[in-house]
Amino acid sequence: MFKSVVRTCVLSAVFLLPLPSHAAPTDSVAIVNGETITRQDYKNYAKARAEQTRANVTPDVLLEELIQRELLKQDALKNGLDKRPEFIQKLEYIRNSLLMAMGTHDYLSKHPLDDATLKREYDKQVAKLKVPKEYKVRHILVKTKTEAKAIIAELDKGKAFSKLAKEKSRDTPSAKKGGRLGWMTQSKLISNFGTATAVKKLGKGKYTTNPVKSRFGWHLIQLDKIRTAALPPFKSVKDRIRAALQLQQMQTYVDELKKQAKIQISVTLSPKKE
Repeated sequence: MFKSVVRTCVLSAVFLLPLPSHAAPTDSVAIVNGETITRQDYKNYAKARAEQTRANVTPDVLLEELIQRELLKQDALKNGLDKRPEFIQKLEYIRNSLLMAMGTHDYLSKHPLDDATLKREYDKQVAKLKVPKEYKVRHILVKTKTEAKAIIAELDKGKAFSKLAKEKSRDTPSAKKGGRLGWMTQSKLISNFGTATAVKKLGKGKYTTNPVKSRFGWHLIQLDKIRTAALPPFKSVKDRIRAALQLQQMQTYVDELKKQAKIQISVTLSPKKE
């Protein structure tokens, strides 16, 4: 629940762009029925639009949009829409959202998270992880179990796995590379061979002595190397860690506000359990 409130505040941040001061006529980019659209108005709108759409729009299009917005605003005022109850209600909602956004921004700016704090959190999360293994494998794919067993017999006599892969594997792309498939996670082993167990039981440089059946046919698999999967470096996840910790900061902040507040809930909104 609180996360959605914080995200609402973040989305509202576009309204927190600095408002222009009363500009001199020479600072205008357009005048619509006597109302000036300033260069600062244009810059603010261009920045907000870029953050929302990530689309490249020409200055002429941006100016035309600003003029249209001004015309629509003026006509709405002319028709007295700003006096309608639904407008006043929505205006109050926007005001409250802005106050929440500004309150969030103010609190977080007063409680900044330095890189040392973020790195400690990174190290803590890394320590909890069970880092998976990756397997560098080759395979030979054939149509029948009989073919697979015949190849195992050749391997047992000392024939090179890579040579047999080039000669006999039905998987043409990997056959050209001596059966090499590269590094695979457990999930990728399962998607390719229907199992990861057969590979995980192998020692480095060893091959399966029993053919492995998958939806593609029968496989002989050789394990070349094993390694621990690489974790993302701190720099690549630093911003995500900061965002997660800021959510925690705001939750703590709101919890403290609740402790200090006098809150009376007048109704029960959840349905009663029978």
